[in-house]
Amino acid sequence: MSTFYLALDGEGYAHVQVEAYADGTVIAYDAEHEEDQYGGLAYAQLNFDEFAPYEISEREFYGKLSRLHPMNLRAGQAWPFRR
Repeated sequence: MSTFYLALDGEGYAHVQVEAYADGTVIAYDAEHEEDQYGGLAYAQLNFDEFAPYEISEREFYGKLSRLHPMNLRAGQAWPFRR
């Protein structure tokens, strides 16, 4: 099972995306690191109504991210990403 964390702007576009996989692999993307050999930041506009049941507070979002360790960050890159 995988868990995806997305921070969306007011238009429904992701500006932070974190993918956490069951095997412990975590990859992360933001505007400064949009893609790499593992994948990339979603470009699709998401429907707020469709994802409303999964919404969490900003505090909970960054709390969860602070416990993850993405393997695809560049040296010296700040984590977790903040907008």
